[in-house]
Amino acid sequence: MQNVAVFIMMLLAMPAASGAATEDCSSCTIYKGYVSGNMEIWKKGMQELQEQYRRDPKSCTLYTLAEARYGYIGYLLGRNEKDLARPQIETFDGEVGQLARFPEYHAETEAFRVALLGFRMGLNPARAVTLGPKALKQLEAAMEAGKNSAVVWIEKANSEAHMPAFAGGSKEKAAASFREALRLFEAGGSVAYCNWRYLNTMVLLGQLLEKMGDNSGARDAYRMALRRAPDFQWVRDELLPEVEKKLK
Repeated sequence: MQNVAVFIMMLLAMPAASGAATEDCSSCTIYKGYVSGNMEIWKKGMQELQEQYRRDPKSCTLYTLAEARYGYIGYLLGRNEKDLARPQIETFDGEVGQLARFPEYHAETEAFRVALLGFRMGLNPARAVTLGPKALKQLEAAMEAGKNSAVVWIEKANSEAHMPAFAGGSKEKAAASFREALRLFEAGGSVAYCNWRYLNTMVLLGQLLEKMGDNSGARDAYRMALRRAPDFQWVRDELLPEVEKKLK
């Protein structure tokens, strides 16, 4: 499961639940897979969502399924299993097309479209020359569609973290954008228990702060994740102990 978050950190987009859509359809099976680091549980959660959507084609179920597939594709690409990732990317593309029919998920759809470009660059890095500018243009569309969406701010953060400085990249700006995403997650007064994207945003912020040399800030981000999920295996057993060693 570590590979999921590591690869996601390298993408321009990281779709997440946002404030744009009011209904929550978070999958607790997906959440358990994320917190435990067990991809088999994650895949089971995807199967459950597919079956649920076939029985009752609600827009929020489709969104949660597409979000889960995003994470699975990231896992496969992180392991360099491109042959397995390709059909998943095409399925994801179809799900994004379906989601575009639901106006309540307009911002999320625009976010997923940035993700698709990131995935295709992951399959073939040489295409970054042509797809990179398209991804930045698509990010602008996503920002226009959802400035109050955590989804959009996470994408903005990832873009800022990985773009060269001459193109507007800045780790400081990226950290501020991750914090804004967390604020937006929390703006409604509470975050659904099984919202794994909320946790992942804390991890991404922590990893970025480590790269910036702010180990104290990174520790705070990881501790925040553990307060939310004390059994979060990757943070509890790896990320937090490693950053605490740097502070001794």
